[in-house]
Amino acid sequence: MSPVSSSADSPSRVLRIPPRGRALIVSDLHGNLPDWQAFLQKSRAIERIAAGEDLWVILTGDVPDVTRHRSVDPRVPEDGDVQILDALLAAKASLGPRGERIVYAEGNHDFHVGRVNREAARYEAERLGTPAPDPREHPVVDAPAYERFVEHYRKTYGPSVLANNIAPYDMVPRARVEHVRLITSGPILVVLEGPGVAIVHAGPMKGVAGLNSDALLAEIEAATPSQLINVSPELYFASAYHQLLNNRFRHGDYSLDDVKDFAALFGCRTLVSGHTPHPYLLDLGRGVPLPECSFTAGLGLIGDHQLVLCTSFGAFSPSSKRYLELDLTRSYPDARALASDPDAVCRLYEPEEALALEAECRPLPGADLVASGSL
Repeated sequence: MSPVSSSADSPSRVLRIPPRGRALIVSDLHGNLPDWQAFLQKSRAIERIAAGEDLWVILTGDVPDVTRHRSVDPRVPEDGDVQILDALLAAKASLGPRGERIVYAEGNHDFHVGRVNREAARYEAERLGTPAPDPREHPVVDAPAYERFVEHYRKTYGPSVLANNIAPYDMVPRARVEHVRLITSGPILVVLEGPGVAIVHAGPMKGVAGLNSDALLAEIEAATPSQLINVSPELYFASAYHQLLNNRFRHGDYSLDDVKDFAALFGCRTLVSGHTPHPYLLDLGRGVPLPECSFTAGLGLIGDHQLVLCTSFGAFSPSSKRYLELDLTRSYPDARALASDPDAVCRLYEPEEALALEAECRPLPGADLVASGSL
């Protein structure tokens, strides 16, 4: 089957990649420019695509927003997110038509950067008495306009709502139109047909057993932010768009059966996601993984069919950071088989490099369990 590519005018929300060539998968950078540069240096991804190799680079979303990441890794620049996005845009442009092989799958932070951008632009238009921006567009919101919007939001809804709904999405005043377009116009589901791997940012939908695959595919393909502006909370949280970008196993958002059933709807046996920091798969009080969760080779596993990848943010420590390189002609029966393939699981940093970095970075809860071999 031919791959379905995205375009600015008619973006496809589902990308199918046929069983040939290779794919690199990277998750949740959250502005960590040094980690992105380490990935590029080690994988030689751009050089390989430029040389004509049948290679795809798939980012699982969430390049934006640096505040939380800077709290654990001081190497993250204040504008690391836009620097990475600028590098992606430049790489895509330099590769010409082959730039489509760099795939940016939308994550929850990407969605909310677009949402806050639109809300801030709408407030500024109301303040100035000018026409409201088209909700399908990505208006520019400069730093003064953003600060006015934040103060309005604080006064209207209170600091706790601001802290939940606005503050985490700190890239907004740094973002340009091309950044927002890149992070919100790509697929929300990538299917690697050969390996039998489905890639989403977060997790599967809840209660997918018995769903019609064509109907679900149509819903995913039709997903746009403007569709969620005026719907009820019930419809918003039930939408495929919201769930694929936000669901977490720890919160009870889906079951092991949902993972298997969702993947099977698209002819897959493994779901690969980012989104969930590895400590979220632990019962930290008892120092053990949550029921049905485990760790191997620097990867998180939920049951037998979901692999949780932490290339940057969410890894216990630099020693635990991984990316994937998959041979698209090789099939895997489940996530455990993929995780046990040493050719597929790649360290971002070699042990000596990681050890040096750990002196600079604050480990996440559970890093001591990894270091002791308890996980």
